[in-house]
Amino acid sequence: MQLTLLAFFIIFSLFLPETSPAKLSGECYKCHTMHDSQDGSKIARDGTAIGWDGNNITGGSNQGPMNFLLITNCVGCHTSKTNDETIHDPGGLNIPIVFNTGGYPTTNALAGGNFFWTSQGSTYDAYGHNVYGIAAKDTMLTVAPGRQGGTCGSNSCHYSLANAPLAQYDNKAGCQGCHVYTSHHKNKGWYRFLKGHSDPPFDPGTENNGDYVIGKGDTDWEKTKGSEDHNWYKGTSVPYKSPGSSTHALETYKTITSFCSGCHGIFHNQDTISGTVYASPWKRHPTDILLPTTGEYSAYKPADVGGYSVEAPVAWLDPLNPQAGQAVVMCLSCHRPHGSPYPDMLRWDYSTMIAGDDTKSGGCFTCHTIKNDAP
Repeated sequence: MQLTLLAFFIIFSLFLPETSPAKLSGECYKCHTMHDSQDGSKIARDGTAIGWDGNNITGGSNQGPMNFLLITNCVGCHTSKTNDETIHDPGGLNIPIVFNTGGYPTTNALAGGNFFWTSQGSTYDAYGHNVYGIAAKDTMLTVAPGRQGGTCGSNSCHYSLANAPLAQYDNKAGCQGCHVYTSHHKNKGWYRFLKGHSDPPFDPGTENNGDYVIGKGDTDWEKTKGSEDHNWYKGTSVPYKSPGSSTHALETYKTITSFCSGCHGIFHNQDTISGTVYASPWKRHPTDILLPTTGEYSAYKPADVGGYSVEAPVAWLDPLNPQAGQAVVMCLSCHRPHGSPYPDMLRWDYSTMIAGDDTKSGGCFTCHTIKNDAP
């Protein structure tokens, strides 16, 4: 009986949904300063070109004390000036790095990718999200592609994450356009601090109103990864309407794809012209559908030991108990939200996906396993 219970708790803990591996721990002064003053010098760094240079935050300028006694902003804390460093560990903090100023870390980029390419100018606007403090606004797009409904103005995060914070949008912009309310010292049950703001103006007192993502984060953010070493995402196969309608998908389903629909609603399970749910023949690549288990899809068995692909990940109806036939196609099956070395922030080079060429593998062919069969 004791062995059975122990086994249960071990298995349960493997799939327990959570926002982050643990509450932040480590030396407080690496993130906070009590008086913005040390040895006659100001401490807090804001502006641009900030990041870790060894064990110190450099760049930017001192523009006065910062909220929460922080020594820098979100971008500064999660930026490294060392090209291939994707987890920074000053004093045991283990900070995930999402922006390497010197180059894209091709060998150990984290699950969300990296903002390096969008920082390289308008030529690379399509390679990731343009975020305030890293990149200027997209030169081709004036609104999030697939934007639908809602009353937010043109300076909100629903139009561009490159907008500066404004009071009428609860001072949320850039990183906090998606990671709306971070909680580094508490475990809130939100996956990666991905939370909506369905009751604006945002009030921290309503922070658990249900509009957040459920999942289990890999302990090193997929710096190391494999078929049994990766993030676990919650998905749904229930069609839902996008924001701007009477259905609040994120509050209802708490899935990673319903979170993406906050800005890209037209791409999600709702034909905005006819009002009907998407069905084959597809007009857009489907999301929030079960990955078929027959025909050309039968060779991809993500529920099997060794069968999951970190190149083409899936979500699950129940991350606590992933089952064959319950894998869900999601936005992150093809995209990296921070950025990638490929246009449209894809996980692979779409231009090399050549039907009928059996020398090609991976990418689209991870799911569409017969499309590369030679004639």
